[in-house]
This record gives sequence, C-alpha cells and structure tokens, in this order.
Amino acid sequence: MAFTIKIYEKNEYVYSLLKKRLISFFPDAYIVDPYIDEQDYLDQLSTYTRVIYDPADINTNDITHTSASPIRLTEDSGIIDCARLIAMLRSEEDITAYPKHITGSLYAVLPFVYTDARDRFIRELSTELPDSDFNIRLDLTSKLRTSMKPASGCNMTSLLEACRSRKFNPEDILKYCNMDEYGFLTPGSTKGFDDVYDLGVERSITLINHAASLAHSSSRFSNVITVIEGFRTKDLPELLSSCDKVYLLLPTASSEDIGTRELIALLTKALGGERISVFYSGVTTDSDNNFDQRRLVV
Repeated sequence: MAFTIKIYEKNEYVYSLLKKRLISFFPDAYIVDPYIDEQDYLDQLSTYTRVIYDPADINTNDITHTSASPIRLTEDSGIIDCARLIAMLRSEEDITAYPKHITGSLYAVLPFVYTDARDRFIRELSTELPDSDFNIRLDLTSKLRTSMKPASGCNMTSLLEACRSRKFNPEDILKYCNMDEYGFLTPGSTKGFDDVYDLGVERSITLINHAASLAHSSSRFSNVITVIEGFRTKDLPELLSSCDKVYLLLPTASSEDIGTRELIALLTKALGGERISVFYSGVTTDSDNNFDQRRLVV
C-alpha cells in the first residue's frame, strides 16, 4: 500500500540521512521534501500522507492539512529517534497486513583501542548475536590494522572494486569470503596497505549498503559486523547510516575527552540514540578482557 511521507527539514544533510533510514523500513513509500518536490501527482498515487516536521523550520499551522497529526522530528532532547518515528508512521493495519520478516542485522564497530582488544570485543559480540546462517566480518581498515590470518585471504580490495558494478548483488559478498579461525566469513585484508582509503569513501559506503541489504534479506539469516577505522569524522554519519547498531570502543572512561564526546554527540544526532552504544575495554590483563558498557546512549 503506497503512501507519502513528507519531511519538513531544511537541513539537506539531515534530510538525506533520514530518508535513507526510513526507506529501508517503508520501501513502498514516497518520501519527499515539500520545500523542493512537486507533490500533486504523488498525492494522487498515495492512499494517505504522513507528515514529519522540524519545529525549528515550520509551524504546524503552516502545514497543509492531513488526515493524521504531524509528527515532530525531534523531542525535547533534540535527538532524532528513528525508532520513535518508525513506530508512529506504522499503523496497526500495516503491522497486521505486513508482518516483519526475521532478518539479521548490520553492526559497526569503531575501535579506538589496540587490535587485540578490538578483536576480543568482536568475538564476545559474536557470541551474543542471534543464531544465523552466517556471521560475516568486513574490515574497512588499513592492512596494518587487520589481524587476519593468511587463510582469511586478501580479498577486500577485490570486493571493493567489484561492488561498484550495477550487476553486483549483495549476496555476491559471500563469493569473496573465507572462514576465519573464529567462525566469521570474511574477505580478510586488502592487498595494499591503504586500498580502503585509496579507493575512496564512496566505495566503502556502497559496500556497507550492500552489506545492509544482505543482512536484512528475508531469503537468508546473516549478521554482518563491519570494522570502521581511519575515516574522516564528517564521513562517518553516511558510512554508518545503514547500520542497525554502532559500537564505539574506547580504552577507559578517562579516555573520553572533549573530542570523543563531540563524536558521540555527532553520531547520536545523525543516527539516533537508539543505535549508539559506548563500551570501555578497561585494563588489559593476561586474562580475557572484560568490556564494560558504562553508557548506553538512548
């Protein structure tokens, strides 16, 4: 059942991130920017229209009348909570008529710790994931920061080069993967030290979007963990926009300086607090590391 979602948001960057997030939950919806898009023909094609508005941009009295009350983009906290928006956009009839398929999830890990602490965290995370057909690991990092054994391969460069093709299917990711010693399917490292960055951030964004489609496919149950390192801060919101959950891994609580807090605030505003979690690796000892979730950003 087609319907229209009008988003009154003048910040083009915020609008594009929000549109990308909503379209994955409402693939049949027409998502438009009322400030620039022509709407008459969409209104004719749609069964109904829902409106999301930023109170900083427009007053509800200036919004064209709709059958349902307009939805505020942000609550008093100023954070865009996509989970809240999705729940308000989805009607009871939709939930009954279109039950949600059980699918996997796409997780991102942003580590600011040594590789051994990072990999222990990922192994612990994998034990908490729902049972799936596959657990896939993608390392978008410098080759120096990968800890893959030779058996894992050096196929990340080939995968990044292949995913740009229009013929590339999300399940093609599996063709570049080998099983590592911890049970992950992974393409391993890149061939060159900086291939991830030399190929450009858009290539990594493309691959992450394909990984999201693979994880969310109803034809198989796959979880994907992608490790994100070395990218510019301004590129992170778009890199992470398709991820269901983002984990920031810090050494200790005392390492959370002004820059770290600004990064957390940036990602929380762009992605929604329900998707961001912060963990601390604590003090590394000879025994296994215990990761402390001192803050869950919600």
